[in-house]
Order: sequence, then structure tokens, then C-alpha cells
Amino acid sequence: MRTFLLPLLALSACTADAPAPPGADRTIDPVAFFTGHAEGRASLQELLSGPRPLQVHSDGRADGMGGVFLVQRIEQQDRPERTRSWHLVPAGPGRFTGTLTDANGPVEATVDGPRLHIRYPMKGGLEVVQTLTLGPDGSSLDNRMSVTKFGLRVAHLEELIRKTR
Repeated sequence: MRTFLLPLLALSACTADAPAPPGADRTIDPVAFFTGHAEGRASLQELLSGPRPLQVHSDGRADGMGGVFLVQRIEQQDRPERTRSWHLVPAGPGRFTGTLTDANGPVEATVDGPRLHIRYPMKGGLEVVQTLTLGPDGSSLDNRMSVTKFGLRVAHLEELIRKTR
């Protein structure tokens, strides 16, 4: 089962949202946030194993049509480095659809004030749900990801993403 879980973990949300930060009346703009470079430090917890550190280096650019292309380089101490790519496009007010090289179907994202909720299916019957919460500084995100199979959580990730340029 572990080989099915690794490709999805980078943006890397637990089933509960992170507490709303001060200034929660702001709205996240995923295109603006992910355009440029960001660094993520995460803790990955898979079923039947202890937490392991993970680093994510993200580079994004606007697609010229209101969306964003994002390439992530993922480093995990006990695995080879890998790269994955996202493309999110607007699908209505506060909604995005897109693709992810790790996904086994469409990516769906919705903006809810300071939070971006993302969901997508993966191979092996896995379902991914993420909640990214904009930090009070506007240049960081708290990312919580949950991976389930048959409705049971098999992995989760907690990550702090900081925009660096």
C-alpha cells in the first residue's frame, strides 16, 4: 500500500480544518500565492509507520487565462527525489478545476475565505482531501492533507508552506 501513497504526498489536510488565523476575513488567491517560488516543510504520517519529514520546492507561473501552472520537487529522506505538476484553471467564482500528474482524475478546488479546499482521486482507490489555510502574514499556508481508502484514513500530512518570491 505504501507505494500507492507516496506519489500523492506533497501539497502535499487532516479531516479537520486548521483553526482560522487572525485576519480570517481575507480571501486566498491560489493563483497569486502559487505564482513564484514557495518552500514547504511537512510531516507525513502513513498508516503503520511513524512521522517522517518531507520538503517541497514549488515554482509556479500564471497560465495567462486566470489559472496557474505549478511544478513541485519533493524530497523525502528515504525516497528518491521526484517532481509533479499541477494546472489549476478557474471554473466559476471561487472554484477551480485542473490536473495533477499524481491524480487519477480531475482536481477540484474551492475558495472559502482564507481556505482553499482541494480534492482528487488517486490510483488504487485512494481519495485525497486538502485544506490550505492562508496565514496572517499572507505569505504562508498551513496545508493539511488526508488520504483515505474505503473511507478509512491511511495517511495524513501537515505542512507549512512559505512563499519565498
